Amino acid sequence: MAGFASATGVHLSYASDYLPGDKGWAGLDQQSRLTKFLGPWQGSPYRLVLGVPVIPEVDGRAVATLAAGAAGSYDPQFTTLARSLVSYGAGNAVLRLGWEFNEPWEPWAVANAADAAHFAGYFRRIVAAMRAVPGTSFQFDWNPAPGPGPIDLALAYPGDASVDLIGLDIYDETWSSPETPSVAWAGNDTGPNGLEWMATFAAAHHKAMSIPEWGVTIRSDGHGLGDDPAFVFRVAAWAASHNVAFVSYFDIDVSDGRHNLLDGDLFESRAEFTLLFGSSGATG
Repeated sequence: MAGFASATGVHLSYASDYLPGDKGWAGLDQQSRLTKFLGPWQGSPYRLVLGVPVIPEVDGRAVATLAAGAAGSYDPQFTTLARSLVSYGAGNAVLRLGWEFNEPWEPWAVANAADAAHFAGYFRRIVAAMRAVPGTSFQFDWNPAPGPGPIDLALAYPGDASVDLIGLDIYDETWSSPETPSVAWAGNDTGPNGLEWMATFAAAHHKAMSIPEWGVTIRSDGHGLGDDPAFVFRVAAWAASHNVAFVSYFDIDVSDGRHNLLDGDLFESRAEFTLLFGSSGATG
């Protein structure tokens, strides 16, 4: 975080991370397991934004179900998690419960109306359990991904009382033709479940928005738009003209895409990022 801030001139307020989803419930409700993930942030000046896996796995096999979660079976685990977060000084974290739930590769994927109802009910149970723990002031981010999907996302909405922010993750990539920056942006902006959908939905529910993950993208299959400063400009302009609480650049290279602004291959995007965010403190 300090290196990124120094290299880009950005004042950082939020820090994004993820809780472990591959250790079963022990990864979430055993404080000793959480030390690796939360210990390094303890005492930092940043407000944590945490991806929370609501269906943990062990050896690739799910140890929970959305239906059981909606019935309250895992309330104790999330009560314990809330207490652990408080103990690490993260009682005010922004929690992305079951982020990108409309993507088929997530263990908590919502594939039909029944799944959507269970996801919404499970989300409400988690929020109630965690808010009941003393010393907490969490914000809960309902965070789908853009693009067409099997359901109307509204079916998975937990209700206004359980949601503080509505978030959307966007990356500079496209599978439409032609594969140009403008086509990629149109998919993120006005395409199905895109930014304009989020703005309309959030306004109807009187919620602020977030962009918890975003990034320019180099992909080995060629579907990323690469060094694309126009994408950086469009994200910054969109966030500035809408009720967006925070944006968080995904500054890491992962198996399905390279996003690291500091590795030398995204020089123009980095320069644009520095120009637009360098004195605003708008990103994390």
